[in-house]
Parts: sequence; C-alpha cells; structure tokens
Amino acid sequence: MKRGLRAAWPIALGYFPVAVAFGALGAQAGLSPLWVQLTSLLVFAGTSQFALVGLLAQGVPPLLAALLGLLLNLRHAFYGPALRPYLKGGPVEAFFLTDEVFAVALRALPTLPPGERRGYFLGLGLGAYLSWNLGTALGALGAQGLLAFPGLGEALSFALPALFFLLALPHLKNPVALLAGGVALGFHLLGQTAWGLFLAGVIGLLGKGLGERRRP
Repeated sequence: MKRGLRAAWPIALGYFPVAVAFGALGAQAGLSPLWVQLTSLLVFAGTSQFALVGLLAQGVPPLLAALLGLLLNLRHAFYGPALRPYLKGGPVEAFFLTDEVFAVALRALPTLPPGERRGYFLGLGLGAYLSWNLGTALGALGAQGLLAFPGLGEALSFALPALFFLLALPHLKNPVALLAGGVALGFHLLGQTAWGLFLAGVIGLLGKGLGERRRP
C-alpha cells in the first residue's frame, strides 16, 4: 500500500485545488459544510458532485439529482473490465476507481507482481480520497474568504482536466487510445460529449480484448 500512496501524490496535488473549489461552491450554493463534506465522503466523484450540488441548489428533487449523477458515472463501467486482468477487486476498489486513479493503475498494475497489485491500488485510491476530502473541508469551511478572489473558483476547477491530460499522455503511444480519444473529441465538437465518451469506452474495451487474444 505504501507504494501506491507514494504514486498517488500527482493525483492528490491535482485533486486538492478542485476539491477546494467544490467545497467553496457548495457552501456558496447554500449547503451546509457538513452536507458538502458528506458528499465527498460518500460519493467521491468530482463531476457528479459538482452536478449534484448545482441541481440541489436549484431545487431539483434529490432522487432526480442522484440519478443524473449516476448517469454521469456510467463511464466507470468500462474501467473495471479494463483492470480485471490485473486486479480482482470488490466494492472498496470500485469506490476508489476514478478517472485519474484508473489512468495511473492501468499503466502501473501490469508491471507489478500479482501479490502487490491490490495493495498498490488501495494505496493509490486512498491517497486520492484523502486529498479530495481534505480539499473539500477547506473549501466548505473557508468559502467566504476563498471566493472573494475573482476567478479563483474557475482557476481551481481547471486543475482536474489538466491533471487528467498529463496522466493520459503516456497512453498516446497506443493506437487504440488514439482512436478512442479521436472519437471522443469528434463527438464533443459535435455537441455529443456523452455519446463520445461512451463510444470511446467501447473502443477501449474492444481494443483491449483483441490485444489479449493476440498474445501468444
């Protein structure tokens, strides 16, 4: 687990400012710091949490807001099968599985001995989880002071996509990853981002399956 915790520091550095932004914006939307913190503790999904807080602040019924958050996380259904050849996970591993944790794990797990993989993944996920929750607490409790700086919320929110881009760079040597990324970008430019992510996930899974079959 220690090795995974050490590997989690780039994710933790990227998560922390985004979590601060989430905590501050949640408090600004009128939600109590406790409610905002519970969202990070129990959900741990950045995009879904931002959407959930925004919808609840607008008076959307909690059940409908939760359903939308679930739909936003459907892409995670493709992450588990991609890691399954290297990791036999359960509910805890599924909870820790975020975009950035997946990107690092997909590159690192195949290089580790089978007996070390679960500990590495749990350390990786725990490091990301702690950073996200610490940032949320800071943002929720210090929202008034943080949001007094013009543009700070937008600047903090930019850290997460920048981090994911850096983590994805090593995978760009993979032709399947390039094809999946091209499809996702094309659909995004057409205004169909959700479909693009879905099809990119399908391409990634199919490409992974073909690669496994071709191995001697």
